[in-house]
Amino acid sequence: MESAGECIDIDCIVEEARSLAARRRYQDAIAKFKTGLDLDPNSVIAWEGIATCNLELGKPKMAIEALDNLVRLSPSTWRLWADKGFLHILLHENAKAIEALREGLRLQPKRVRDWELLATTLIAEERWEEALDALETALDLNPSSATTWYNLAVCYLVFDDFAAAVDAAEYAVSLNPALEVLADEWIDIAREEVVAQEYPDIDGIAAS
Repeated sequence: MESAGECIDIDCIVEEARSLAARRRYQDAIAKFKTGLDLDPNSVIAWEGIATCNLELGKPKMAIEALDNLVRLSPSTWRLWADKGFLHILLHENAKAIEALREGLRLQPKRVRDWELLATTLIAEERWEEALDALETALDLNPSSATTWYNLAVCYLVFDDFAAAVDAAEYAVSLNPALEVLADEWIDIAREEVVAQEYPDIDGIAAS
């Protein structure tokens, strides 16, 4: 026999779990959400609660496990894919992050921040051509992002397009002067390469 006031349905259990989470009793909340899942394994609210509580506890891997169930239940929800991608980045699981971010962007292609995250992750994996495409898309959506312009300059540098690298870096610095510290590490060398490409026979013609 159930004791008076004891929750026996999913809605009541979820509300109790939410109340526990609101009081920062995250472990207890997770246990209660899991009780709800015993009644309804496909409860989106319960899985969302478990993901959130695990994040609060600093357990991104456990949060991803909950998100895996959420994307199974709601595969067309871009926000879930974006969150999943971000958590994979935190765990240095770049290949999984790229896959999740791409799916989220397929569903919601106007998310500038997610394009920027995708580009940064592709750069970390040295997938330069894909990173270049992602950066260009991000700049189409937000042309005033200094960080994106700087990362674009880095991609151009990898491809030995020194003139484009210098232009992009200088524009990035004009938007955010703090980036000059990073650009100073290579931009003078790139400028010299531009001169060498434009005037290949310059050596030996100066007056002495």
